[in-house]
Amino acid sequence: MSEYYQQGLEKAKAQDYSGALAAFEMALISNPNWAEVHYRRGLVYFDLNDLMAAVADYTKSIDLDPRQRDPYYARALVRLMLKNFSGALADIEKAILFGRDYAPSYQLKGVICQKLGQRADAIQAYKLAASLYLKQQDTANSRICLQKAEELVPPAPGAVVNSDLSYAAIIAKAETGDLWGANQDADNAVRSNPQDARAYCCRGIIYKLRDNLAGALADYNTAIRLDPGCNAYLYRGKMRQQMGDWQGAIDDFVQALTINPQDLQLLVSLAQAYAARGEHDLATTTLERVLSIDPKYPAAYLERAQIRLRSEDLAGARADYQMAANLYLERQDLANYQNALTKLQNIAKRW
Repeated sequence: MSEYYQQGLEKAKAQDYSGALAAFEMALISNPNWAEVHYRRGLVYFDLNDLMAAVADYTKSIDLDPRQRDPYYARALVRLMLKNFSGALADIEKAILFGRDYAPSYQLKGVICQKLGQRADAIQAYKLAASLYLKQQDTANSRICLQKAEELVPPAPGAVVNSDLSYAAIIAKAETGDLWGANQDADNAVRSNPQDARAYCCRGIIYKLRDNLAGALADYNTAIRLDPGCNAYLYRGKMRQQMGDWQGAIDDFVQALTINPQDLQLLVSLAQAYAARGEHDLATTTLERVLSIDPKYPAAYLERAQIRLRSEDLAGARADYQMAANLYLERQDLANYQNALTKLQNIAKRW
């Protein structure tokens, strides 16, 4: 029984995940109530990105031995990834209860509290993690946690926000995954520049990334009121497109085109919105406008191919998919090249 357990540990360490699963399964056949094996198998499932199987094993391990730290920590991490923030917080509190000197638990709690908007709790958790890391002489992680805590401290009333922090830098921060930090920067930018439409556009983008669509819509509306010539029509149109509000998206894209009439990506987005409403003639006309500006714009061929396919113009769809694939390959955009090629091959299989 313990031999299979050891084999599972060794194979998991060597990244032989199928071998590890087989060994842990044999160990559980001998003793199905072995909590540690369920936890270890959950880790393997996690490495395989089978998150639901990982949660099931962590839960079984906890049911069998509810006073363990590690399965609670592991399940909190998965629940965070699944955006079950309240469940993640409950688990990390249990992990801390059964292991009060484990710095990563406090660090993870800080991340979870950030996601929940619990700024004070997040600051406290990061500071506790930093202190524990320092006691363990892990200065690198201690600095990381202290920096996280400092970033969450709100500016003093009347404090001047660094005007050199560009809106592009705020959006770049969000795109690297630091949505909370980017949101704080965007809030500061709005407070410092309440008449600058770009500040509201920036915060609207961050809100959209955080799935706060109501907040994003409000900021885009404010930006348009302050400066109808800004990019807010484009951003609001893309959000409406995502929400399935095709007519709203079309209206916004048309307005955006009065500002940037040569924006090829914007024109393709407009064509997609027309096509989604079944207005294929308008969609095709819009794509032909794109190709009159740039005959080698691959996204236009890709979108036109899909419209032609809906109209059962198989020859036209094949030609457009092939052209899109060729142009993506010229640009060394291998992901989109493979996508176009797959669509072309699917036509050949079906007809």
